[in-house]
Amino acid sequence: MRAVFAGSFDPPTLGHLDIIRRASPVFSQLRVVVAHNLQKQPLFSFEERIDMLRRLVDEEKLTNVVIDYCDGLIAEYARKNDCGILLRSIRNMIEIPTEQVMATMNYRLEKLETVFMFSRQELSDISSTAVRELVIWKRLPRDIVPDLVKKEIEKRYGPLFQD
Repeated sequence: MRAVFAGSFDPPTLGHLDIIRRASPVFSQLRVVVAHNLQKQPLFSFEERIDMLRRLVDEEKLTNVVIDYCDGLIAEYARKNDCGILLRSIRNMIEIPTEQVMATMNYRLEKLETVFMFSRQELSDISSTAVRELVIWKRLPRDIVPDLVKKEIEKRYGPLFQD
């Protein structure tokens, strides 16, 4: 079964990478899709996020993971790419009602099933939104993004990682 794991990935975090690593052996193909989120002001361009994700997946040697992008509805992307599953990560119980609504709508739109994978507890506080805010405040903890992403952030914003 082929699955889509979509998000803004702006920037990719250790939480994203953990879900990708854990989901890869579960599906015949996992399509990690950088999606356009109208409500977010991006830190990195589509191209930069795609490049970082490709490099991370290559480092991990996850041969069944495809990195792509979508500027429309994820349900339509899944149908066009023969994916029957939408993979979503859950960091905490507060996210479940919103995720349930999205899962129901994606099923209504394209008969797309949603599979949920819970974040590991030690990564459950990490979100791209928090990373973007912490970058602005120049107070990003070291254990929140992969080293590759850390280097890209520092290229653009200078040193800001906390020991």
